[in-house]
Amino acid sequence: MKLSEAQTRKIHIDKQLKQVGWIKKYIKEEVNTVKSNFKDKDYVLQKSSSDNSGRFADYLLLAEDNSPLAIVEAKRFSASRDKARAQARTYQNDIYTQTKIRIPAFLTNGNNWLFIDQDGVERNVSGPFSQSDLKRRHESYRNRTSPSKIKISKKITDRLKSILITKQIVEHIEKGHRSALISMATGTGKTRVAMSIINVLIRSNVIRNVLFVADRIALTDQAKSAGFKQFFNEAVVDLRTHPTSFPNGLYVTTIQTLKSGKGKKVYEKFSPGFFDLIIYDEAHRSIYDPNRLIHNYFDAIEIGLTATPAEGEDRNTFDLFNCKVGKPTAEYTYDEAIRDGILVPYLVEMIDTKVLSLGIEGSKLSKTLKTHLLKQEE
Repeated sequence: MKLSEAQTRKIHIDKQLKQVGWIKKYIKEEVNTVKSNFKDKDYVLQKSSSDNSGRFADYLLLAEDNSPLAIVEAKRFSASRDKARAQARTYQNDIYTQTKIRIPAFLTNGNNWLFIDQDGVERNVSGPFSQSDLKRRHESYRNRTSPSKIKISKKITDRLKSILITKQIVEHIEKGHRSALISMATGTGKTRVAMSIINVLIRSNVIRNVLFVADRIALTDQAKSAGFKQFFNEAVVDLRTHPTSFPNGLYVTTIQTLKSGKGKKVYEKFSPGFFDLIIYDEAHRSIYDPNRLIHNYFDAIEIGLTATPAEGEDRNTFDLFNCKVGKPTAEYTYDEAIRDGILVPYLVEMIDTKVLSLGIEGSKLSKTLKTHLLKQEE
């Protein structure tokens, strides 16, 4: 459909802004970025379609104190994105000239959304962010410091290799990368490394809201009790038991819970900008999100954790975290852990059981076992 810009706004953009909670009084349309006084929050709007006395931002999204949070530049479906990009960057500079504060911009035709952050880095997003999420990110940006200069907490991890991997990932993120894959042998402390990275990024104001995603309840319980609650003072929310409470803080859930729900899925109850960091435990199990719904919906830094050796990973896992095939961002192998005295070698003894040889038939399980499996979301 070849919609006009006005139709695009009414049919698509206005609706999507409303869906993430925007109230009309905090949305200014056709703001003159030359004549407006952004310091005093005095906004001059276009008087008519023939008024060409300045430059006009399609949408200016405001905080509750009416200070500018973001620009939305709308173009009809057939229009070039390059023209919208040039206009949005001009409006960003107009506001920065007055306030010395950089704000992000969205480019959209109502179907596809492109986000230009405060550093000028562009990336595709699934939709607009809520007012509270833009405000949180605005505050984090203004107060952030270099994460590589933050001292790593020895209370979380004191192993040399874990400290080195924490530093490696933190420096990787500081360079502007928004995804990483950590491969560490079972028993070498993946969860502790994840908590160490989160601790550094929170203290440097790079992130605030964190989501830890796993494919099994046992792993989410471990992250909650032996991770978040042990090392952090922030609120901890388990989406399996609190699917509607969304304070700023630390979240744990299974991938199955995120994708559950009739009509609106659990993950769709959040703004695309709600989480600043998402940790995927057992990241090689990408089969649980084959269409990458979660990855594509949230605009977050993403870190995958896996104990599977690099040669055992499938190509999708490396693609998901923008790694070269066969090479994680950081790695601690079983052999290295043996040499360091972190793990001990083992011998394998092969055994056979009825279940292993014949498999399990659900219809033959007892009612108690069926209930137990259902509770584990199997």
